[in-house]
Amino acid sequence: MNPIAKEEPTTLTPADCRQASEVWDQICQVLSVTGHLFLFSDFDGTLARITPVPADAAIEPLALAALKKLTDEKHVTIAILSGRSVPDVANRVGLPVIYGGDHGLEIHGPDFNFVTPGAEAARRTLLAFCNDIRKKTAEIPGTLVEVKSYTASVHYRQVPPDLVPELSLIVRSSVDPARFEVRDGHSVFEIRPRVNWGKGEAVRWILDRYHAADDQAICLGDDETDEDMFQSVRTGVNIRVNRPPETKTSAQYCMNQEHVYAFLEGLRDLVQGVSCASAVNTHLQRHSIHGFAAN
Repeated sequence: MNPIAKEEPTTLTPADCRQASEVWDQICQVLSVTGHLFLFSDFDGTLARITPVPADAAIEPLALAALKKLTDEKHVTIAILSGRSVPDVANRVGLPVIYGGDHGLEIHGPDFNFVTPGAEAARRTLLAFCNDIRKKTAEIPGTLVEVKSYTASVHYRQVPPDLVPELSLIVRSSVDPARFEVRDGHSVFEIRPRVNWGKGEAVRWILDRYHAADDQAICLGDDETDEDMFQSVRTGVNIRVNRPPETKTSAQYCMNQEHVYAFLEGLRDLVQGVSCASAVNTHLQRHSIHGFAAN
């Protein structure tokens, strides 16, 4: 039922519906058997465009409208998993869904609040590390150190490229590697406590809470941290957004960020009873959607 991911995705045109229909057939089959789907989506780069200043990011209006319609569907549970804090991403989306902040270290739902064991203990140390990084990078223009609830981000979207290696060295040498890890993202260094928890574990925690199976998951994300989601539910539908050609992915499918809203609209149509594959692909063709399917 689940397509096998291949190393190099192949671009599909709207006219090439054979492979494109696989994703809709897979979703429809799972929905017909289980009666429920779980949509997990990243925020920055997936629902919102990447902006030079992270504070300027806003959810795309068409994506917001599609998500809002999906929240009315009783057969779909939606979770937004972001590197931002829970209050930050919740304020930017503004819908009654599950929110996972700090790459899943904190999860807020309609009737639960969860914080990964060990994350709280790292907060004070994390703040000290970040203050040290701010002092050491004061002479590197464009550096932005963002401290969140349980993680931190050092953004270098506006740092001159020739200074990025120096910045990387400062960040990595300023944290205790026994207690924190530094992961690369889109023009950002993510500082996270070593608690063996990320978006993949957050996906698994939510599915377990609802007694759901892996194949009920649909995951969308554009960054390396989202690969954790894809790897945690390999029998689900995993979609890498705006995948750079040189980047490997565990996702079976890829699509451009500007097409995410149409996928969400197609998902809602399918859940409402639109016939599988052919009808949904007709919807996508109306919007000139180009999908990617892994070879």
